[in-house]
Amino acid sequence: MTFFAKTLPGLEGVLLEELTRLGAVETRAGNRGVSFAAEDEALYRILIHTRLALRVLVPLTQGHVTSEQEIYDLARSVTWHEHMRRTNTFAIETVTLHPEINHSAFLNMKTKDAVADAFRERFGERPSVNVDKPDVLIHLHLGANGEASLYLDASGRSLNQRGYRTNAWKAPLNEVLAAGVIILSGWDPDTPFFDPMCGSGTLLIEAALMAKRKAPGLVNGDFGVTRWPAFRKALWQGLMMEARTQVRRDVDWIHGSDIDPGAVKATIANLKAASLARNVHVKVASVENSWVPDGKGMILSNPPYGDRLGDREDARALVPLIQQMMKTKAAGYKAGFLTGDPKFKKLIGLREDKAFELKNGPLDVELLLYTLFDRKH
Repeated sequence: MTFFAKTLPGLEGVLLEELTRLGAVETRAGNRGVSFAAEDEALYRILIHTRLALRVLVPLTQGHVTSEQEIYDLARSVTWHEHMRRTNTFAIETVTLHPEINHSAFLNMKTKDAVADAFRERFGERPSVNVDKPDVLIHLHLGANGEASLYLDASGRSLNQRGYRTNAWKAPLNEVLAAGVIILSGWDPDTPFFDPMCGSGTLLIEAALMAKRKAPGLVNGDFGVTRWPAFRKALWQGLMMEARTQVRRDVDWIHGSDIDPGAVKATIANLKAASLARNVHVKVASVENSWVPDGKGMILSNPPYGDRLGDREDARALVPLIQQMMKTKAAGYKAGFLTGDPKFKKLIGLREDKAFELKNGPLDVELLLYTLFDRKH
């Protein structure tokens, strides 16, 4: 069976590598995602272990449409009883880029009617709609040129929703973006990791999950595929057990700090929700006064860069403090900063080893990676 794994811009390459490692075949990177083929075992393993996919979708049908009625006809052509039970609840999510067929709520209704009519004709009754927490989630995508595609959501939710975010604090990173930044940084999960401006702790938590080899599916195990008619429960349970046996318990080299006590409080709450409170050490400290773990590891952070002029000037005032911390405490470390400030690169005064263009929500950002040499270099 073929699938499409959605991700964030700039993460397509590392997602392809991850999917291949987890058993996907015929992988091909595209815009904001990767298409692949997989049997049940590989699909289940991908859902449990992926850190970089937002959703895993099953293409059901596609075609060119010129009206809402043709959307209904396209959806009506799907043999829905093969993909869901009449006792399941379902919901439709629509994205339309079409200049004229652009009423998402009406397109949702037409697609919903097609599903309901298919069941009513075959069984004499129809499944119910539940827009808040459906058993089965169906996606409709309508392109500007009229190309319509219908997908079944194997994930059932956006997979960045790990389930540990009890306190989002201020502008938290998307969990998939955080995981992608860590992987792009080249960090060795057996070496120290430090975030001196940790906010609500997303980078710390994603790093700890990697170091512990703890699959995200063990944190939030709710997946749409588990409610499909062809779901293989015993296989799924076996793979979940396999994932549990891989978890390490000795991880204690993840550290973070933030000058704001509220941010540290949020981080601690989120660590507890992820069952990582014993693996990550976090405290209140300013950047220049933060403690960098001994050894050679990775400093990785998403420093504030400010959307408004005043905020941006305040954020830029942090750069000398970052420089001071790296110069006096972090020789031999690698460092990475996710920034949306185009002047950060110049202000930091270092030649980057690599740079990756990414998106943080609607903002264009760069991940800048550096090597912090000893003074003798």
